[in-house]
Amino acid sequence: MKKRVISLLLAAVMMTSLLPAAAAGYENFAAQATYAGQFTDVPEDAWYAQNVYTAYEYGLINGQSPTIFAPDSQLTVAEAVKLAASMHSIFNTGSADFATYGPWYQVYVDYALEHGILPAARADYNSPATRAVFADVLANALPAEALRAINTVDSGAIPDVPAGVDYEQSVYLLYRAGVLTGADSAGSFRPDSTIRRSEAAAIVTRMADPALRHTFTLHAAVRELTADEVTARCLPAVFKLYSYDARGTLLGMGSGVVIAANGDAVTCGHIVNGVSRLVAEMSDGVKREVSVYDIDARADIAYIRVVGSDMAYLETAYPVQVGDKVYALGYPSGGSARLTEGTVTNSASDAFLTPMIESTATVISGNSGGALINAYGQLVGITASSQNGGAPSFSVPISALDSMDGNNAVSPLEYTSAHRPDASRCYLNLYPVPDFGAVTGVPLFATDRDRGTTQFYYRMADMEDSERLLLEYYAVLGEHTFYQFSEDAFTSSAGYLLSVALYETTYQGQSVLGVYVSGMQTIPSGGLPEAAVLLCNAGNCALEKNGAMVPANQYHFTKTP
Repeated sequence: MKKRVISLLLAAVMMTSLLPAAAAGYENFAAQATYAGQFTDVPEDAWYAQNVYTAYEYGLINGQSPTIFAPDSQLTVAEAVKLAASMHSIFNTGSADFATYGPWYQVYVDYALEHGILPAARADYNSPATRAVFADVLANALPAEALRAINTVDSGAIPDVPAGVDYEQSVYLLYRAGVLTGADSAGSFRPDSTIRRSEAAAIVTRMADPALRHTFTLHAAVRELTADEVTARCLPAVFKLYSYDARGTLLGMGSGVVIAANGDAVTCGHIVNGVSRLVAEMSDGVKREVSVYDIDARADIAYIRVVGSDMAYLETAYPVQVGDKVYALGYPSGGSARLTEGTVTNSASDAFLTPMIESTATVISGNSGGALINAYGQLVGITASSQNGGAPSFSVPISALDSMDGNNAVSPLEYTSAHRPDASRCYLNLYPVPDFGAVTGVPLFATDRDRGTTQFYYRMADMEDSERLLLEYYAVLGEHTFYQFSEDAFTSSAGYLLSVALYETTYQGQSVLGVYVSGMQTIPSGGLPEAAVLLCNAGNCALEKNGAMVPANQYHFTKTP
């Protein structure tokens, strides 16, 4: 028996020599006693026998009596916490000496709370521990570098661990580290089953001794999900997003999507740009503060951070192809979540400032910033806009995040304060409306004013490529917090009480582009400028005054995403 123990220790020492310095705590797992066959209920040929022997010698799991180990007995939550606390202490200090007080497990609970093994106190310490609870607790016993991945386990490969459940990350961590191996050939975890002492012995010894870990590969079955499966898998990661100004007034509401367990998320730029506070309401009703990494106004996408940890999230995937099935998931009109199904009709539509995914999935107001999901439950885009009736709809490809800064998230107020529109590019006394001439270099032809609307005119003859110049101006409008919230007008996501409308008309006998800057009575909640809706015509410019076409509805805007 001593020969076996020595060989185990030698294997551990050899493995330690291959680990980074931060994982040197493995050397602290050493024999505290010698197993001499005292457990009469542990047959030598049992699959767990060597694990029980090692767990006993390392002082991790004792018998229920000097001769009884009780391998089939259930482990309680309290015992799971004790194991995790002891392993953490041994790894970091070389010992697991705990003074006892109160209920026998209280000292271990306090230690686990202090060292982040438990995120919060529990009320079920005396209950049998499920495999999900055991994995979630034990995964925090050792640092991440001590649980390095040695296996390829695809996300979604464990058939009974749904995406987004609170224990998902812990289970995948232990599978990939070779600590958990699955209960059958399919790699099933059986999260709701209780953990037996024999299974606990196997898990803790694999954690303590990397030489005992198992290597395997587990690939996800490739199949399309049903609409109900998409909702069940993805909804926990999709949230309502409220934006407020400095006075606490609600400016608008949209949707957002969590893309990492630490709360990293993404939404539309027009929901975030220029606001003072953001609040996410998760699918379970919990409200969380939101900070901002970066905003790309041209692409109308924002990289944000939802306060929290171990959050449900969606994996990302790209690109998409014409004909792919997609689902749009968000909170239209601020109500309940809604999933709509569609097909990609253009994977890179050029009707906007940045190439967009065009699909037949219906998107209406409040869906802005929601998820465009492929048939496998992966996030491929962020819903941004749609035509009348909600379809076709347009989504920002999730690949737009690749060029954004995700290093430092700050409060929306801090971000807004540091990214105020450039006054030098604005019309005089109409901040923050950008000056078309200053942006494009086209000379101002004339200006006029009529009942609260200031009109700036630029001759079409002075524009060699009017569509390109308009796209440039649209981009700067977005940078200044103005987005196309209706068919005719751009309004501010930051709450500036001005609107901007662009029309091709005539003035003093000249063909001109008119930029109309007006006071605004309502503040819509989102939108995106579309290149195909560049200029108006007699069909939607109903009034003519002093030779200029004036939009009949410039004071009454329809909310679109």
